[in-house]
Amino acid sequence: MADVQRTRAQILTLFADNVTGQISAQDLRDFVVTLMEEEFKYAGDFWKQPGIRETTTDATGRGWKKYSQVLNSACSFANILAMDSDGGWIRADCANSLKTGVLGVALDNYASDATTAEVLLKGVVYNSGYSATFSGFIGRPLYLASGVEGSVTTTEPDSALIVGWIEGSDALNSAIGKYRFVGNWAVTGI
Repeated sequence: MADVQRTRAQILTLFADNVTGQISAQDLRDFVVTLMEEEFKYAGDFWKQPGIRETTTDATGRGWKKYSQVLNSACSFANILAMDSDGGWIRADCANSLKTGVLGVALDNYASDATTAEVLLKGVVYNSGYSATFSGFIGRPLYLASGVEGSVTTTEPDSALIVGWIEGSDALNSAIGKYRFVGNWAVTGI
């Protein structure tokens, strides 16, 4: 029998009290596939980082995410965000002091005061708009830009903060706008 994703209500009904012992092995498998996100597609995905080649949809991010986050400034998909002092997220800038806090990537376009934001803490970002910028830079660091809030650059700014590295997506290592985000590095330049 195929594993089936169920709603939260269906799972809670299924596991209500189990006083009669009627929860089957298939019910448990259904629970697991309901609990796991769709990005855990391959065996072992729960324990490893997402692969560049498995990230095939433009304007997406795969990896470790925080859901239902509060934004204290408007942002666009792929903007680098910094957590501010009240636990909300704002666009990060290498020129301000929030660059060394908790960093993440906005996974959609959000208005200021949004409360349903998804923020990628570590993983792969695919934004085809970066293709030309990343061309010729595969394997090199990606920096938080200075002076343009939320932006990244392949050119090391004066106050450098590496937020990840550019990866190729096929055997030819073509740059099509994919990079590995690792915002908790806190690697800074001199």
